[in-house]
Amino acid sequence: MVLMPKRKTSGDDNKLKQGRGQGHGENYHPFNTVRDAKSSSRCHRYKGHKSKRLHHLQSDIDRNYFFILEWSNTVLDIREQFPLELTETLSIADRLKIKHPIDSMTNMPGVMTTSFLIDVLSEGQSIQKARSLTSSRQLGSPRLIALKEIERTYWTERGVDWGIVTELDIPIVLTKNISWIYKALKPESVPSLTAGSLSQIETALFAEIKCNPGKPLAHAALAVDGRLGLEAGSSLFIVKHLIATRQWKVDMCKEISTAQPLIFIRESENQEETA
Repeated sequence: MVLMPKRKTSGDDNKLKQGRGQGHGENYHPFNTVRDAKSSSRCHRYKGHKSKRLHHLQSDIDRNYFFILEWSNTVLDIREQFPLELTETLSIADRLKIKHPIDSMTNMPGVMTTSFLIDVLSEGQSIQKARSLTSSRQLGSPRLIALKEIERTYWTERGVDWGIVTELDIPIVLTKNISWIYKALKPESVPSLTAGSLSQIETALFAEIKCNPGKPLAHAALAVDGRLGLEAGSSLFIVKHLIATRQWKVDMCKEISTAQPLIFIRESENQEETA
């Protein structure tokens, strides 16, 4: 009896069997995780406030764009590293006369992915948008452009808005500000804080800021820490939380510096204050 050699199982096959690229919200599993990235890649993992799950981001550009999506009030769900149907991309590549990506381990066609598939609220309805992220330097590569054309055709034929995003499209100051406040959205990260203490600290901060309009934010926060007997840094964390929850509205496109007064609008009073 002659045994026939088995067809090689690719890494992509295993990922699909594991349910990668399926689900929504906290049940979604990205097709590629940080473990799948090249060792030279700058990868990041962040717990999503919208999805309630850990997001796997393959580059600094992905991370910065993720912050923009998380901050947006119209974005409902974020699915990174979303896999495209292999049979469809193979068909598109054949029609366009473009060489399809190959799995280097098996020399077989590999599954293509889109950086982000986003659910967005538009005119009361949820619609999908697909965004492919890349460095602006890579846009001069004919091979990259050819692969993006496969991706563009795939989503266009599905009626999904698709586009390329580079670092030039992402406001760097906005992403820095979001990064600064990101982990403070949920005050549970500081167990000693309660709803009552949050309100007390906010009132004290507002009073300190109102009475000392030229005082740097860091100094104002430390003054409140001392007055209320709080651990150093507690009041500054609350400032981040108030901005993250939009109770204090600031111009997020202007750099927030703790060495400078903070300009904001207190939502409850809808009046501009400075600190």
